[in-house]
Amino acid sequence: MTEQIMVDNPHNSQFIDVINLLTKEYKDNEYMTQRLYNHIVLYLPNTLENEFKNHQKRKIRNNFLTNEQQLFIQVFLSKHKYFYLSNNNLFYEYNGEKYLIIKEDDIIHKLLSTISNDRVLLQWKHKTKINIIKQIKERTLFSSIPESDTIQNVLNVFYPSIFSSKNYAKYFLTIIGDNILKKNSNNIFLVSQKMKQFLNQLDNVALLSIGNNNTIHNFMTKYHENHSYENCRFIKFNEYFSTEVWREILKKIGLDLLCVAAHYSKRYENSDNFIDIYADEELKIYTYYLKNSTPNSIVDDFCNKYIVTTSNTNTNNTLIPYKMEWKNLHFVWKQFIYTSNFINIIYSNTLKNILKTKYSYDDNTDSFLQITSKYLPFYSDFIKFWENTITIHNTTDTNIFEYDIEIDEFTSIFKYWTKLTDETLMTNGNITEENILQILKHFFPSIEIFEDKYVLNVTSSLWDKNNNIYSSFHFINQQININNDTLISFDDAYNYYYKFCNISSLKFIVSKRYFEKYLYYKFSDSIVYDKFIETKWILTTTHT
Repeated sequence: MTEQIMVDNPHNSQFIDVINLLTKEYKDNEYMTQRLYNHIVLYLPNTLENEFKNHQKRKIRNNFLTNEQQLFIQVFLSKHKYFYLSNNNLFYEYNGEKYLIIKEDDIIHKLLSTISNDRVLLQWKHKTKINIIKQIKERTLFSSIPESDTIQNVLNVFYPSIFSSKNYAKYFLTIIGDNILKKNSNNIFLVSQKMKQFLNQLDNVALLSIGNNNTIHNFMTKYHENHSYENCRFIKFNEYFSTEVWREILKKIGLDLLCVAAHYSKRYENSDNFIDIYADEELKIYTYYLKNSTPNSIVDDFCNKYIVTTSNTNTNNTLIPYKMEWKNLHFVWKQFIYTSNFINIIYSNTLKNILKTKYSYDDNTDSFLQITSKYLPFYSDFIKFWENTITIHNTTDTNIFEYDIEIDEFTSIFKYWTKLTDETLMTNGNITEENILQILKHFFPSIEIFEDKYVLNVTSSLWDKNNNIYSSFHFINQQININNDTLISFDDAYNYYYKFCNISSLKFIVSKRYFEKYLYYKFSDSIVYDKFIETKWILTTTHT
């Protein structure tokens, strides 16, 4: 065995050469010969034996610590779900309920505290720290799988408040996840202007929290003719959901939402795959409406639902074509778009040309012949009402009071007008705020509308709002005399006005906002402490 080792060891010849060299060099020196003997024969075997034993101990110790380190890292990373994104150099923690951005220093502090409690790895504390941070950096945030509680918390935000079903919410999240994970898709998602505002806020959260500025790049509020119907998808949501509430929601669960979205994108492969396999028929039909349509088929759908072919005859039974002006027909088209929860998907010139192939057209009057629509009453009666009762005021004179009528007030005034008028009407006065907004924006584009709520610089002959307020001053003065007040707050003044209107059975009552605006305009010199008025003004002024 020894001979075999001697033969196999590549250093053997060197060992022998060195010993021979030393022996030859000191052969005439008795002292050095003795020293050589002592080192080789007496000391070297024991020294080598001790070094061998120490080496074996170190190997065993290293193997033990290596195993302990691997076990420690496995348990630590299992208990503490840390993740990382290289694009923004941020660390994240998932506690089983929420995702949080966390500092690297906090992770290291937690890690070293745990090692100190463990004590076994104290000698390898620095090495273990480096190893764990390295492994965390290899765990991308979007490799995490959210727990059911996290997913449900996100879905509960969307359904039923924002989307009409949980499936709809999942579809939307899958789209966002596809964008986060940069999945190749030519799809264009057509949304309302209000929804785009929501999406812009989500995009800001994505930029700040995950460094992604591409979250909503394929959401658009307008259709362009260079877009293929094949790639277009519709998405609808609750237009009345508060933007302020949405902003607060994103502050609380914005990161959770993005992580759940990425999870859904992986789970369902992509948004189209979700629709194809998991969506109910209603969602699939609406989402794929453009994908499964052509401009001609959409116009056919519109005509079948909204247009009626008809004709009028005179007393001699002579056929007189019924004319529907293009501007009116275009408005009915907008009604179709609105009620179908679409955005405009056919340019007006294209629409007009398609309709010309279906119906007779009179170029002189810009009208389509022998057609009408059941939706005509919604705007024709309102236009009559507007033209007969509404006055538009000059907006260039800054000294003129800034009149306005609220959209919801128009519904009441219009209903009242339909009861008073002797004209033949096609409606019973029922009209929605949405109808009014659509009519004003289409037929009266120069009218100034603020926040889709206030129509500015207009008055109604059926309701003089300023005179309505002024008529209450005598009653308010009586209340002040009873209480012997020298000052009256805007709130108290409005409460007295409201009481006067009820006692007098007035048909309309102005809003508190308008009431205060009138007081600011009319009695600015008597206003103190922002919203108090010196009572001497009540009957010492004239009405304008």
